[in-house]
Amino acid sequence: MKIILTLPVLLLFSSVAAEDDDYFKNEILESCYSKPVTAAVPNCMIYLADQKKTEYENQFKSLLKKVELRKDDFHNYKDFVQHLRKSKDQWDSFIGEECITEAYLDEYDSFAFHTDKNACTIKGYSERINYYANYQFE
Repeated sequence: MKIILTLPVLLLFSSVAAEDDDYFKNEILESCYSKPVTAAVPNCMIYLADQKKTEYENQFKSLLKKVELRKDDFHNYKDFVQHLRKSKDQWDSFIGEECITEAYLDEYDSFAFHTDKNACTIKGYSERINYYANYQFE
């Protein structure tokens, strides 16, 4: 009898857990900061930084597709794409160094260190996503 009652309860909890896979799904930078000072803040920041990096990479791919569709409008298509990729690589390096520099204002490897590094990364990716999304071809 005990097993029969336990099974529905376990199924209920597992279905709730399955629906709630993505704990930080609807978070934004400001909502991460509003969490109580616990491991939730850096974990939220890590999640958001990963999400923004994915969004950033996807936006760059989208820009490359737009460029390819307008290939005939370019005098130097291959050079443009080559330098666009090089520019992205240099920006990736820059934002990494910029954000680690900000993090070093805090004690190394502390919650604040990782939180500030990820917050900087999130802001940087957000700006670059906007840049790629609104790229002017003229």
